[in-house]
Amino acid sequence: MPVRAVFFDLGGTLFSYGSTAPHFAALLVSLAEGYGVDAPADELRARYREAMARVGPSIQARAYYPHRELFGASFVEWLRHYEIAEGVDAGALYQGQMQLGLDHTVLRDGVPETLAALRERGLHLGIVSNIDNDQFAPLLEKLGLGPLFDATTTSEEARSCKPDAGIYRMALAKAGDPAPDEVVFVGDSPPHDMAGALPLGMRTVLITSREAELPAQQRPHHVIRTIPELLEVIQ
Repeated sequence: MPVRAVFFDLGGTLFSYGSTAPHFAALLVSLAEGYGVDAPADELRARYREAMARVGPSIQARAYYPHRELFGASFVEWLRHYEIAEGVDAGALYQGQMQLGLDHTVLRDGVPETLAALRERGLHLGIVSNIDNDQFAPLLEKLGLGPLFDATTTSEEARSCKPDAGIYRMALAKAGDPAPDEVVFVGDSPPHDMAGALPLGMRTVLITSREAELPAQQRPHHVIRTIPELLEVIQ
């Protein structure tokens, strides 16, 4: 079956979080200091990961959740570890992440050239991202990706977060309803991107620098390390 469309995740796929990781650590330090917490960045990051692991599963179990809610709940839980529960601005981390993305996010090498080459082949290109609209719109403009894509679909627009099928179905409709096996989905998250695209029958490509044994429901058809490798995968 020929490929008619290629859908891309955004964060971790078209750009790597490696470009923002040091700045996220600095954001945590700054926020902590604002609440009188004096702790090293490594500790703050570890406590934040633990906080998200505690509150995240119940929120992410829903078919749709605003990401501002996920990050707000994680932020509140993070500060609770330091016995701070009063006067917490639950949206502070989300707002900081938005600005951090605009200031420091950079595309992976070869993204514009690869997208241009795929468009020359007559393929429909779409972004399918778990992200709130107020974060997505300025980030898309900052990265200059808008003109390179035929359509974009956010979880807030679809009221559906990957791996829920709703967001994929909206993206398929925007692409002219190709058969799922005529679509290649490119992402970096097995439990979100792959686990949602595979049951629908899409062809899947995982971009990663790590080797890992995955359960069958998350196992991609192809694995790449750089975006330009797509041009060999998609013939």
